Amino acid sequence: MAQTVIKASGKLEEFDRNKLVNSLIRSGATEDVALEIARNIETRITPSSHTRHIFKIAKKLLRQYSKVSDMRYSIKKAIYSLGPAGFQFEKYIAGILRAYGYVTEVGKIIQGYCVSHEIDVFAKKENYIIIVECKYHSNPGNSTDVKTALYVHSRFNDIKKGFESSPENHFTFQQGWLVTNTRCSVDALRYAECVGLKIVSWKYPEKESLEKIIETKKLYPVTILSSINKNALEMLFRNDIVFAKDIANMDEETFSKKSGIDIHLAHLLKNEADALCFPNNKNQ
Repeated sequence: MAQTVIKASGKLEEFDRNKLVNSLIRSGATEDVALEIARNIETRITPSSHTRHIFKIAKKLLRQYSKVSDMRYSIKKAIYSLGPAGFQFEKYIAGILRAYGYVTEVGKIIQGYCVSHEIDVFAKKENYIIIVECKYHSNPGNSTDVKTALYVHSRFNDIKKGFESSPENHFTFQQGWLVTNTRCSVDALRYAECVGLKIVSWKYPEKESLEKIIETKKLYPVTILSSINKNALEMLFRNDIVFAKDIANMDEETFSKKSGIDIHLAHLLKNEADALCFPNNKNQ
């Protein structure tokens, strides 16, 4: 008989062994290792098992095989750890867009046709502009609903109309984006598709979802590093170090001086960032 587990939203779903195996393989585990972990977990599941409990077991078992895969498996949790407020998430998304060729500003005030707006991320590439609304959730059970999509699209239309009415504007307002670290409701996705609003969320769209654009360029947040602690995290954020790649691109001494983190912890974080971002570098 199939086992049911409790999702973060509180809903029940059937335990999907293939889903677990695939997530482990995406984190870098071999198929044999992923199957072995999944079989181990399957024997421990009870009708009251929560998906977060399954995640903890899988992470612990995965760490025995590979510390890098263990960190990559934690990407979703790492993004939640950018909170509790949403500002670091906005800076993180701006950094991702920069890695994809955009020039970005966070918290820019723009005059629309009717009112002014504070934009989470204002991004330019070539001669076009996108405006990005970042919806950060600290609770994985919360989804982004259609009201948010309506709100973002309404703001985009006002800003677009304001720009188009200005003779000084030489850019094209291409699109409004809604980026969130959780999933979106069915109605939010349906509305966005209907009006041309781009949504980037967890597992959506299939080829350009949040985790896909992170993995493609290894744009992991510093919160993914195993040795990070709260004090070190505050120091990194205070010094605008948001990506593990920022650490990997510095030598150990420079990183310690720039971040203010003691040399011992800096050494641990540097090694983890190197292994995560440059796994094929034989010199690491």
